[in-house]
Amino acid sequence: MKQEDIFKATHRDIAKMLVKAMPVQDSDFRAKVEFYIKEIGKLPAPDKLALKAAYVFSAKVPRDEREDFYQELALVLLKAKADPRLAYSIARCDWLDWWKRYYKHSQFNECSLNQAIVNDTGDITEFGELLVGDCEFEARLNGDMDGKTLYDSLPDWVQRLVDKRLNGYPIRGGDRQILNKWINARPTILAEYQAA
Repeated sequence: MKQEDIFKATHRDIAKMLVKAMPVQDSDFRAKVEFYIKEIGKLPAPDKLALKAAYVFSAKVPRDEREDFYQELALVLLKAKADPRLAYSIARCDWLDWWKRYYKHSQFNECSLNQAIVNDTGDITEFGELLVGDCEFEARLNGDMDGKTLYDSLPDWVQRLVDKRLNGYPIRGGDRQILNKWINARPTILAEYQAA
């Protein structure tokens, strides 16, 4: 991008961009654009230059980020009240810094969740499905390990009753009463286990 590109931006281009961000009906759109063209025309030359530079450089960022970047850059340039060369330098440096921050904070830029992944056998799977599968496996593995640790912390006679119930046999009579008393005496056993 060259310094001359800033001068190619028209007041109409800037006005259209500003009006697109507003909740305006189709019939009012043209009237609003004309209004903003007149208002931009009334601004002093350094302010017009700031808006043009902000417009040109904001067009070089992703559409979702464009309005925010335009506002930030326009404010910086309006405060600077710079000549064309300095305005271009400021806008270009801020634009480059913005891209550095953007790539730094968007860690998954390279890999979309919808991106197709080909495994060793040639099957195609979306990255999101692989990620969900890994998370489910990890949750199941953690649950198994937690359950095993909790089971090992139970007294032998409770383990025998748990084994009996897990194998599909009912717990009858005296065993049920003893187990209920033991559980009622330790209502927070799961919370105590998780805190340990």
